[in-house]
Amino acid sequence: MVNAQPKIAYSTSRNYLPKPSKRIWELDFLRGLCVILMVLDHTALLVGTWFAPAWYGYDFFEAGLGDAFCRFCYWWCDSLDRTIAHNVVLVVFFAISGISCYFSRSNFKRGGQLLAVAELYTLVTLFMEYVLGITGEVVTFGVLHFLACAILIYSLVDVVCRHDTKTVTIWAAGIISITLLLYFCYTPPASTPKIFYIVFPPHDIFGNKSLFYTQTEMSPGDLFSLIPYLAHFFLGVMIAPFLYGERVSLLPRLDGKWNKPVAFVGRHALIIYLAHVAAMAGICAVAGYIAFGTWGF
Repeated sequence: MVNAQPKIAYSTSRNYLPKPSKRIWELDFLRGLCVILMVLDHTALLVGTWFAPAWYGYDFFEAGLGDAFCRFCYWWCDSLDRTIAHNVVLVVFFAISGISCYFSRSNFKRGGQLLAVAELYTLVTLFMEYVLGITGEVVTFGVLHFLACAILIYSLVDVVCRHDTKTVTIWAAGIISITLLLYFCYTPPASTPKIFYIVFPPHDIFGNKSLFYTQTEMSPGDLFSLIPYLAHFFLGVMIAPFLYGERVSLLPRLDGKWNKPVAFVGRHALIIYLAHVAAMAGICAVAGYIAFGTWGF
């Protein structure tokens, strides 16, 4: 007689949950879509604020498709459309990052490695600023630093909750509530130590500037403070068990070759993020030299 396999008691701990049989395609796809939109946005910013003035001047009176594109980029930089699109993309991207933590068994390791990459990125921007003389490029707490800290905070919460999914979800809801409450209802005084720039944003939701620091003096090239973006990240943490409790795709029938190029971008988001600005700047510089006889900087 064959002995029956012993039953494992039900638990909400993720230690009992199987790993996904394959990657969740829609997460890679949405992440890739966000990265593609980011690249297009940064390209428009490069052209609108850097290259277009060198190519056409600030009046943009020249005729032609190239000029029309430059005028669009120049308009896009400070448009309400960009503000709305930018915030939507950030919510989706950071929420997906929070969801991804649900599938990983080594979030502390992932967070530590990403933090190391982020600090290396800071060193590169410092080199650009003080050696190459490219001003306004220093990043001391950008998107990579934020994501690394968010993953490490999640790891700590996960340990405190003993990997219990329900408890982690409750903590996530609490972190979201506290983050939004501070964002909408609290203004740090001018006496606040400047180190807290990593926590509080350089301006509030109404556009009023921070009383104790400016982005220019702390992280001019890029700044993603824990408030309010931690709410976006833990939104993903909170909804992950409800959407992916079985660790399978929600839309398996839609999976196919059509999404592979965008999903590929999503799987290699870090590499593309690190390389895209230099790559697009190089392409614009070469194009400007061919068309206008100037590198644009």
